[in-house]
Amino acid sequence: MSVTDRLWPTGPVDLPPEAGNLTASRYEPDEQWLQQASAELQKAALWRWFATHLEDPRDAVPHSEDDDDYLWGDDEPVLADRALNERFGALVPNTVVREVLSAIRNEVGNEWAYKRMDKAGA
Repeated sequence: MSVTDRLWPTGPVDLPPEAGNLTASRYEPDEQWLQQASAELQKAALWRWFATHLEDPRDAVPHSEDDDDYLWGDDEPVLADRALNERFGALVPNTVVREVLSAIRNEVGNEWAYKRMDKAGA
């Protein structure tokens, strides 16, 4: 089951335009909007932020040939709990952060890789 399926069993939640630049390569929510948003919209914003900044290391990080360990880059692995709490802990209720974290950890775990940007910034 994917993160979106875990968070929204009846289907994904669309963010409104006032949530921030929804077409940006790396989504950053409008913080004033985020603080006033419903819990469902807050979860959607946190997940969009997470998914545009971090990715599953299985798809992004090379492995050593000897022992199948990841060959992490600088400042990696990124811990999902730390990333979400540092970015959103003062903006949304802890229950929202915990629910998003639970879905993320069930999908991949707590260790994630930075999403690499190409030279065009996409």
